[in-house]
Amino acid sequence: MLIFGVLAISGAAVFIRQAEADPIAIAFYRMAFAALLMVPWAAYDLRSMKSTPIPWGVLALAGFFLALHFALWNTSLFHTSVTSSVVLVTTQPVFVTVFGALLLGEIPTGRTWAGLALALTGSAVVAFAGDAGGASRLAGNLMALGGAVMAASYFLVGRVVRRTVPVGLYGAAAYGFSALFLLAAALVFRQPLTGYSAGTWRSLFLLAFVSTVIGHTSLNWALKYLPTSMVSVSILGEPLGATLLAMILLKEPPAFLEVLGGILILTGIFIIFQQGSKENLQQSEAGGAEETSS
Repeated sequence: MLIFGVLAISGAAVFIRQAEADPIAIAFYRMAFAALLMVPWAAYDLRSMKSTPIPWGVLALAGFFLALHFALWNTSLFHTSVTSSVVLVTTQPVFVTVFGALLLGEIPTGRTWAGLALALTGSAVVAFAGDAGGASRLAGNLMALGGAVMAASYFLVGRVVRRTVPVGLYGAAAYGFSALFLLAAALVFRQPLTGYSAGTWRSLFLLAFVSTVIGHTSLNWALKYLPTSMVSVSILGEPLGATLLAMILLKEPPAFLEVLGGILILTGIFIIFQQGSKENLQQSEAGGAEETSS
């Protein structure tokens, strides 16, 4: 499920580039369409929860972080290259690992740190593979990095909420609150919300259905069963998927350094997955021992 999520998210940058609309408006429709698509699932989850209290305030906080993530990242794509934007926004595992250790007590092992460092080294190689740019490119890179911080915050809030809130309800609520925040931002910055071509509406729908409902919801589901750092670091595979899609659909072949960085990223992800599998196995064995002794 986690692998399908990463593949679906990889198409986001291409869909955004193909949509002829302003960045915050694109983010708004992505979240609004995704929230609507999640309503049936959320309604089912609501019935199953019965009298369980719903933490609406925390869900709104998740939506706020998600709105900032998409607003920053979408805007960065208009100022820097797809490769630089994607690899920088996927540095979120650095912030997830630090925040997770400080706030959730999820202390990573030495092997996890090694895999994370290797994956991020690959991301840096890909990021600096392109030609140097001016102030606009630098601003785009900084916005992508800010998007990574917001994504890490969203993941950590989700890690807490997903312990009690089903994935359908969590997704619909987070996307819905995010859409409201983005709508307000689009109105403040006077970004047009209508008058798009049929191709743009198609890209917006695919962005919502494929990259969000399938992609992000798969990650939300995984948060309940896998360590936060493991779920987040898996998204480092997005630059590879985005590069391949850009090469096929946008005719943007990768440079040698991008290929080299991709190999480093995949190696780091493999190490993280391998360590995460060992931790889950140890937890399962410990749980079985406790049940046997009781």
